[in-house]
Amino acid sequence: IQYERVGADVTMKCGSMDWDAAVTWTANGTDIDESHLNGSYLILKNVDLSQSGQYSCYEGSSWHLKYQTSLKVGTPPKEPVLMCRSNNYPKGFYCSWHLPTPTYIPNSFNISVIHGTKDMVCEKDAIPKNRCHIRYLQLFSTVKYKVTLTVTNPLGKNFTTLTFDEFAIVKPDPPESVVAKPVPNNPRRLEVSWQNPSSWPDPESFPLKFFLRYRPLILDQWQHV
Repeated sequence: IQYERVGADVTMKCGSMDWDAAVTWTANGTDIDESHLNGSYLILKNVDLSQSGQYSCYEGSSWHLKYQTSLKVGTPPKEPVLMCRSNNYPKGFYCSWHLPTPTYIPNSFNISVIHGTKDMVCEKDAIPKNRCHIRYLQLFSTVKYKVTLTVTNPLGKNFTTLTFDEFAIVKPDPPESVVAKPVPNNPRRLEVSWQNPSSWPDPESFPLKFFLRYRPLILDQWQHV
């Protein structure tokens, strides 16, 4: 496999063949015009994504295969986007990430989490694959967390770092089973009920506050509870 950047000039050598040997090149089984050859070398100028594919070089008229490579055109990764959040306090938090733009070639991600001076294990989720979980070492810790995410592909690498306090990333999931019912014999009233998010593990020790807003469809202004 040969990885090259979008916009690069690419030279391919026909295996161990001499520069002046008579050869034929194909891309995905289709003959390549001789104007792209310099002797037996294949020259591709300013490559783009459409030129990714299987390139083969054959010896003269005998069509003996001498060289073959899979060309993959892409870009180095840009700085990844990283987010950490605790939706099940006080159990721990998760971090998720993505790239702001595609690279068109495989990327690998490595995440490190440091709590003070301690390295912590971020357990990868199977689904979604770009997420991992951290278990809190201790409650009400005043020691900051530092999370560094590094992305690497065959054309380059990049990273981003977050530093935060435990309490700063606590954000519950929304309430569940929200139901609005008319109140009998009172057409101007609604009864609204809901349940705690099922992901919130200990609502007795860490109670949640709820904020409700409502408006008739014909009005723009919200009422708040």
